[in-house]
Amino acid sequence: MENIICFKSKKDQFTKKLHTEVSHLIDDLMDQQQQTVAWILYYSMRNEYPIDVVGFSLELWYNFCNEIDPFIDDERKYAASIEMFVSNLLNLSTYTKHEILHKYGLHKIYDPETIEV
Repeated sequence: MENIICFKSKKDQFTKKLHTEVSHLIDDLMDQQQQTVAWILYYSMRNEYPIDVVGFSLELWYNFCNEIDPFIDDERKYAASIEMFVSNLLNLSTYTKHEILHKYGLHKIYDPETIEV
């Protein structure tokens, strides 16, 4: 009985470790708005996508910020854009454009039919 692995405790340990690594990655971003986008992205994706997809999304955002240093007028817009892009790139059918816009509270501002990913 000593060799039985408790998968729930392993999952909890992995989740804590990931959160720590995400915190370090986000802390390295240049400014508060970039960090806010990353946290919004992390918290909105972590329970709905595989963990490697969440990590990829955050690394994509981190690299984008280091290359472009974007002017951020609405953090939700950037988080939704990254989620849409990754979902499209990886052919994930988790959410439609409209559902992603709704999830970030942008459904009354943007028409999903006019958004190209």
